[in-house]
Amino acid sequence: MSQIPDLPIETRLRKMLAEQLVCVIRAANSERAINAAHALLNAGFKHIEVTMTVPGAVEAIKHLASIVPADAMIGAGTVMSGYEARQCIDAGAQFIVSPICEVDMIRPCRDAGVVAIPAALTPTEIVHAYRMGAHVVKIFPAGSVGGPAYIRALRGPLPDIPFWVSGMVGARDAQDYLRAGVQLVGLGFAELLPQALVEAGDWEGVTTHARSVRLTARGQTET
Repeated sequence: MSQIPDLPIETRLRKMLAEQLVCVIRAANSERAINAAHALLNAGFKHIEVTMTVPGAVEAIKHLASIVPADAMIGAGTVMSGYEARQCIDAGAQFIVSPICEVDMIRPCRDAGVVAIPAALTPTEIVHAYRMGAHVVKIFPAGSVGGPAYIRALRGPLPDIPFWVSGMVGARDAQDYLRAGVQLVGLGFAELLPQALVEAGDWEGVTTHARSVRLTARGQTET
């Protein structure tokens, strides 16, 4: 039986903004995505995005959403349409992320009380997405267009729109982005999930590695 909590949108959004970090999973198949999510949760991460590029992504989301602890959330990424958004919401996703300014994904999210995070790059796109009902706007690809300096430039005329950054954003960059004015940082699979460990099925090793990445992203050191 599903353990997906029936949370109001304000609670889901507040949980995300308080945690600040989101893990982005891309994998060769759904089994690896599920194992990776477990490893990342064991490392202390609370919010996991499974991208729709994973074969069997919807089923992976459904499985993970039904078993994660109450303080964690599973979301869907690389969502390209309203139809895909509804599929993921029906599977239990609590936040929906797109790499484009896909406003058709926003209404299903708002109707279901799910956090809607379309992407944008220019000020015009960002404001358009927010006016169409986005809860957070993903600035993508942030790392390719100036990094934290670009965020600071946006924050002058756009002080109040919640931002997520991903795209060439490493754990060592997270604190710089947060100081520049973003609310959420998406950490990429390449850094979180070393290929050699994944190929070997060494999920304990992935957990140990991801725990170190999490500390780096938080600006902390291992004790």
